[in-house]
Amino acid sequence: MSSPAVRPVEEWRLPGEDARAGRRAVAWTAGPGGELAVLLADGTDLAAAGAWPRIRTPFEGELVTVTARGERRLPLAPVAVGPDHLALLPGGRVLVAGCRSDGEPGAWEPNAVVFGADGRPARELSLGDDVGALVTDRDGRIWLAFGDEGIYGDHPLAHSGLTAVDSAGRVVWRPGRGELPDFPLEGLAAATEGRAAWLAWYPDSSGSHLTRIDPAGGPSSSVRCPVREPVGFAITGGRGVFLTAEGEIVRCERAGQGWQETGRGRLHLPGGLDRERAHGRDGVLRFRAGDVWYRVEA
Repeated sequence: MSSPAVRPVEEWRLPGEDARAGRRAVAWTAGPGGELAVLLADGTDLAAAGAWPRIRTPFEGELVTVTARGERRLPLAPVAVGPDHLALLPGGRVLVAGCRSDGEPGAWEPNAVVFGADGRPARELSLGDDVGALVTDRDGRIWLAFGDEGIYGDHPLAHSGLTAVDSAGRVVWRPGRGELPDFPLEGLAAATEGRAAWLAWYPDSSGSHLTRIDPAGGPSSSVRCPVREPVGFAITGGRGVFLTAEGEIVRCERAGQGWQETGRGRLHLPGGLDRERAHGRDGVLRFRAGDVWYRVEA
């Protein structure tokens, strides 16, 4: 039986003048305040399809931030790291991070740059190797979930599988011994709900997990994730919405110590779904298809 179609709300699309000028969206995110942010670069900086890295660095970028009040633009230059992850920080700052980190113990090269509100690089960071998911919260913490090459690699920041640092790169949270139900193998997605952070990951064994961390204190809590490998998710109260790589929107509600699926529907959108990133903030899930960004609510 086929899933019913889901009709998301269109939030923003790349303007025609940008497309005609050869500008391309190379990274995007949802900010802690619910704003949509898209990093544009000149198409001539992009590598050939299938090549790695996918963009030549350094490059000159332009950050487009979309809110209910309209659109604002901020040049970012130079961007000297691969834009695998994009995030917003307090004070108008912007984080651009690559997923991989080169170097050796004691001499890791930076794979992230914090840009000031003026669009100029303000600080370089080494955020660990094989960053699978990254989200910032309203207080400026950077929450990270790593892949197996980082967890079992040499960069110490990735060894715990899940961690959080401040905007200076100092560790502010790691799971304690026995705090997680299993040991992480792959970070999948991340979201925030109020001041709390949620990280989706799967272990070496079957299934996957959602871990909620409240910076106000106390241990984290983990439950089984209702979707094996979500592209992204959003949670508010006892409701959640998840996006699968197959293009389905799965809706769930809390039931006891876990989640119960209440419905699912398939997306039918032109342009091709972004199956790597979707971003959740306070129950609103944003995702991309082609050069259009959409939202659904939990």
